[in-house]
Amino acid sequence: MRVPDPPQVPDNSGPLSLLRRRTYLVILPITVVAALVIYLLSAGQPGLTFNTVALPALALGVLLLLLGLLSGRMPLRSVEHGFYVLVVATFLGKYVASVTHQDAPPDTALVEVFIWTPFVYVLAFLIDTPRRAMSRSAAVSALGILIGSYGVLSGTMPLVRLLEFHLAQGIILTMLYSLSSLKNQVLALQGQVGEMHRLAHLDPLTGISNRRQLELQLGHEVLRSQRYGTPWCVIMFDLDDFKGINDAHGHAVGDEVLREAARLMQREIRGTDLLGRWGGEEFLILAVQIDLPYALALTERLRAALAAHPMPGPGHVTASFGVAAYRDSESAESLISRADAALYLAKRAGKNRVEGALVRVDAPLQMPELHNPFPVAPPAEQTEVAQATSRWLSTFELGPQDDVSRTHLAGTFAQLAAALHPVATGRDLRLMADWYCVMFLHDDRCDASGIGKDPPRLHTLTTRLMWALQGHQPAADDEPLAWAMADLSRRLRDVGGDPWLQDVTEHVSAYFRSLSWEADNRARGVIPTTDDYVRMRPLTAGLAIDEAFLSLVDQLRLPGHVYAHPAVRALTQHANRAVCWSNDIISLEKELQGGDVHNLVLVLRQERGMGLQDALEAAAAMYHQELERLIDAPRHLPDLGPELNVHLARYVQLQQLRVGGILEWSWRSKRYQLGHGSGLPA
Repeated sequence: MRVPDPPQVPDNSGPLSLLRRRTYLVILPITVVAALVIYLLSAGQPGLTFNTVALPALALGVLLLLLGLLSGRMPLRSVEHGFYVLVVATFLGKYVASVTHQDAPPDTALVEVFIWTPFVYVLAFLIDTPRRAMSRSAAVSALGILIGSYGVLSGTMPLVRLLEFHLAQGIILTMLYSLSSLKNQVLALQGQVGEMHRLAHLDPLTGISNRRQLELQLGHEVLRSQRYGTPWCVIMFDLDDFKGINDAHGHAVGDEVLREAARLMQREIRGTDLLGRWGGEEFLILAVQIDLPYALALTERLRAALAAHPMPGPGHVTASFGVAAYRDSESAESLISRADAALYLAKRAGKNRVEGALVRVDAPLQMPELHNPFPVAPPAEQTEVAQATSRWLSTFELGPQDDVSRTHLAGTFAQLAAALHPVATGRDLRLMADWYCVMFLHDDRCDASGIGKDPPRLHTLTTRLMWALQGHQPAADDEPLAWAMADLSRRLRDVGGDPWLQDVTEHVSAYFRSLSWEADNRARGVIPTTDDYVRMRPLTAGLAIDEAFLSLVDQLRLPGHVYAHPAVRALTQHANRAVCWSNDIISLEKELQGGDVHNLVLVLRQERGMGLQDALEAAAAMYHQELERLIDAPRHLPDLGPELNVHLARYVQLQQLRVGGILEWSWRSKRYQLGHGSGLPA
């Protein structure tokens, strides 16, 4: 079956035209140079020869074509045909000159013509379809036969040489036509195969990969991970309330929403990821070379982008996302099943959210024993403080809605305040419990709402809270946290005075800036380096704020130059790091399941290429190292005189009390623990 010639590609469109243009930008200058070189070599010959007349004309004509191509004023097709006309005219002129030149031997005349023959015919097949090129070449060959026949009749060319010459031309033309036709057949078959592949592997509605292609790629990724151990995740998402869109706006609008969602996600995902339509309004992303914390951060960015994107018909559309990371020796079916289960959890939790897939593991993490050289006896139940704080939270509609749960929350932080400040009065314990509740509720809301991964939203929130802490009245419609912070600001000023509140405000400002650093990392899915994390972690824990309360609640009086002494600063640093590393170890499972990347264990795992258990052990070693330094630090403290030495000794005791008290409280509160070994993300 004859395959028809492919249609001519429109001028200046597509990669083929770009390739042709680049080809002529090379061929045309070479032709100009070749013509001028041959002209110069022929310049010394006696008489007026063909080269001295035709070659300058050829060089000038080709140069004009080159300038027209470079300037864009001459279409590519015009350049091609103009070049072909110049070449054919020069070829035929050379043939005529060779035949009519009586002094040249016949063989020499034919050789001068024959060496240019392939170039003329190849050029014809380059610029046109095989049939048109064959017609043009046949016309040129016929003119050549007429010119040669004149030479035979005039006695300047033997008949045998003419027959040989044109027989060779016929063989060249036949081969060129066959090769060109074969090329077109191959291109046509490639187009058919490509179309069949597109129909088999692309979704006809959205133009992205269909389920068949996704299943094939899933198999490839499973094999690659099993061979090389590379991490990867699947992200399954489903447009929320899509049936309602079809019912309210029609299926045509629903189809356009699917297409627009696919286009948006295709722009937002990384170049290495594969997006496909799994079925209906459900999509799947294969995210390669990525761990679960990174994948959750990426997915949160996709969720926010989709929610903010205007859609035809409904205006805005949201989606629920389920993320699962590949486990060793897991099948693709199991991986998809876990992502689907996480997606179901996101739907049940209220939609427009991201959930990570959790699984039980055969070899759960073995939590290392954290030695505590500064044990703190559990403080007595702070019932009155807890009830007062619970009522205060209820005033601002903060915390759990029911009284029992809210009082339990308040009691948890009242006990923390009592553990860290054993000599504090009821008023001070109440103030500390209120402060801790506000800070932790702020932290919880950032995690639950996605604000902790959205730097602009976080900046807006912390700006309002800082405004309230500085004593400004919140707006009437401002959020409850801002009103609670304004109330705390007034009470803190009454107890500690303006200078002390200013000191607290500066520490809170630094704390909020460190949270912005965390949010930026989370938004980009970046695990910080160990050095950056060690430097920033005490700030993100708000430990400088806690230290400010030592002078208020524990009535510790130390001059500023004492706090600035290198030995005192080192002691504080060791205490802060011990608190942070113990907290990171205890909260690891919760942060893994939540997809957080800010944990010492994950930082060590990323930077040192460790397994999770080895990184956990390394973090425990760093914690114990800070303990040893904290124990040794008092030996290097300065001698400040009897009165200041008493206060300095009290400061050392409070720092040690804080390390031991927070560790004991963390173990007892279960705030960060989800049950060791109960479940880890895949």
